[in-house]
This record gives sequence, structure tokens and C-alpha cells, in this order.
Amino acid sequence: MEAYSSADNEIMNEDVEQSVPRKRKRKAPVWDNFKVTLISGEDKAIYKHCGKILSAKASHETNSLNTHVKSFKGLQSQSTRSQGRQGTIKMGQFDKTHETNAKTELANMIIMHEYPLSMVEHLGFKRYSKTLQPSFKVPCRNTIKKDIMKIFEFEKEKTMKLIQMNTSRIAITTDMWTASNQKKGFMAITSHFIDDSWNL
Repeated sequence: MEAYSSADNEIMNEDVEQSVPRKRKRKAPVWDNFKVTLISGEDKAIYKHCGKILSAKASHETNSLNTHVKSFKGLQSQSTRSQGRQGTIKMGQFDKTHETNAKTELANMIIMHEYPLSMVEHLGFKRYSKTLQPSFKVPCRNTIKKDIMKIFEFEKEKTMKLIQMNTSRIAITTDMWTASNQKKGFMAITSHFIDDSWNL
């Protein structure tokens, strides 16, 4: 039987430690997007956002991982732009032009459906508008009244120009009534004519 000294034991332990390969610590930021798991005896990297399985061997570089992350983000960006063109998602800031268009459409809605001006001050309507666009400030009833009058003046001027250009006769009828809830009198004027293309 061979006897080993304590010095021989220390040398043998050092040889064993050197022969066992140590796994390199994955420090690259790209690893934050992957979950490393053991599949069929090999380390695999599973992409957290789509489930794609790639090699996670310590000897491999992270080029393939970075390439997949970039390609996935590129597809997501392309999908978002496509949805925006289709009208389902619209990206971008809510600037002054969007705010003006929103106020105009709000005034048109009140005119079309004969909603009361006070609806813009209802809590439910403000909460609903805030959900649609947090940056949109709902105007008060006096402001929306001014916007409605601007639309009226614009439409009146457009109608007067159309009548002045007409060469045929015009039939005008009026209708008058009193609103029971407001005790105010109203009058509507309707004109009928045939244009140069024989459209009534």
C-alpha cells in the first residue's frame, strides 16, 4: 500500500481543482432578456418575450442573442407602425393641432345631436375624455358656445356664397316654435333650389 504525505495530498487537490471547468459568469446586459435553463443536458437561453430557444454555452459569444433581440424589437416596431396606419393605434404627441381638431369635433357632435352645452361640465364626460386622451383639456360651456358660433358663421358664409352663385329661383320656407323648457322663440329658414347640374 502506497502512503501519501500531506504535501502530496495538497498537490493532488490542486490538480483536481484545475481540471474542473468553471462556468463563466454572464455579465453582458443582453442576458437580462433571457432565461437560462438546462435542456437535454445543454444550457439553453430562452427569450422572455417570444420563447425562442438559443444556445447558452459559455464558450459561445452573445452575437446571436443580440441579433435576435434586435430583430424581435424591429418586428414589434413595424407592427406598431402598421397598426397605426390602419387606425387601431396612433402614435405621437397630442399637439395644438390635435387639440383644435378635438374641440371642433366636440362642437360638431353637440350640434349634430342637440346635446346641452352643460354636458362638457359633467363629471362622467370629463372622466371619459380623460381616458381617451389625458392631455386633452375639456373646454367649459362658454368656450364650446363660442366654438359653435364660429362654426355657424362659417357655414352661413359658405351657404350665402352658394346661393349667390345659383342662377335658378329659390323657394324659402320658415318654421317658428317656442321651446317649452326655455320659454324662447326660435325660427328656422329652409331654402330649396335646383343647381346648374339639376340637383335639388
